[in-house]
Amino acid sequence: MVYKYKRKTNQAQWSEDSMMLAIADCNSGIPVKTTAKKYGLPYATLYRHWKKGSSTAQLGRFRKVFNDGQEGDLRTYLYEMDSVFYGLTREDFKTLVFEYAKRNNVTYPPSWDKNKKAGDDWLAGFIRRNPQITLRIPEATTIGRVKGFNRPQVERFYKLLSEQIEKCQIDGTRIYNIDETGIQTSTNKPPKVLSVKGKRQVGVISSTERGQTTTVVCCCNASGSFVPPFMIFARKRMQDRLLDGSPPETRGSCSASGWINGEIFLDWLKFFVGHVRPTKDKKLFYFWTTMKAINTTQLYSTQLKIMSSFCLCHRTPQTNFNLWTWLYMVHLKYSSSKKSIDFKRLIQVG
Repeated sequence: MVYKYKRKTNQAQWSEDSMMLAIADCNSGIPVKTTAKKYGLPYATLYRHWKKGSSTAQLGRFRKVFNDGQEGDLRTYLYEMDSVFYGLTREDFKTLVFEYAKRNNVTYPPSWDKNKKAGDDWLAGFIRRNPQITLRIPEATTIGRVKGFNRPQVERFYKLLSEQIEKCQIDGTRIYNIDETGIQTSTNKPPKVLSVKGKRQVGVISSTERGQTTTVVCCCNASGSFVPPFMIFARKRMQDRLLDGSPPETRGSCSASGWINGEIFLDWLKFFVGHVRPTKDKKLFYFWTTMKAINTTQLYSTQLKIMSSFCLCHRTPQTNFNLWTWLYMVHLKYSSSKKSIDFKRLIQVG
């Protein structure tokens, strides 16, 4: 049987609702011929359905395996498994459907017994009847990310956050969010360009095929004020010319990999304190993400000198993109804009 059958006749174009009303009129004593004319139904069709007591239209020898309620149960089960990160593959779902049909004593095609699973024809029809279901490639998600972002954990976090803000009497000008982002010196994925059909390969001029990573530590408070960026270059020695064209008061540092480490983070912390100047009377509240490269003992021993002026909120990477709109509104927007600007510069140079 084809996946999508196209009807060749106009039979059984009447609705089941009109058939139900016509059967009810016939049961009340109204002649079948009069009822058929009233509802626009063929006399023989109405007579046959009245005798059977069924208003369902049936054409040909093929019948649905499950009724609407049973298909609704299967659809709900798919939704629930997908919501808890245990989505079913095509083969798993077809095996589940076969077991479901056997337990409910449903008549199904003989080929299901041979293969111990539902057929591809049935699955294609099920997806066609439920267009909101599609086949997707899942993204690998660690158990830490799943457990770290749930209703009890989020409610507990916001409760602690509210208590600390009320305790320290902190307003939006003293709530800072700190995060880092990596910048490539070349466009890793150029945007689509207009070209000629038939070409085997379409190229674009690039300064280098593999770029070098530069880390930028960004900091912003809830009122929209920014601390100057802190840039980390992948090199041994820092030179002032690397900061040419950067925003005023930008600070730079170097590491072998171009990523932040414990020593550089402490330098940034002193740089941050020098700009925001917290005091015991006006404490600051700042969020930061877990960084494995940072020596926690060294960090807190240095931080003890200024801890009385800070309220620290530590967040795990598993909740970053779910709780922090900063990452969407600043970092992702910046990354997409940078790709577009880099590509335009390449065109101008060419």
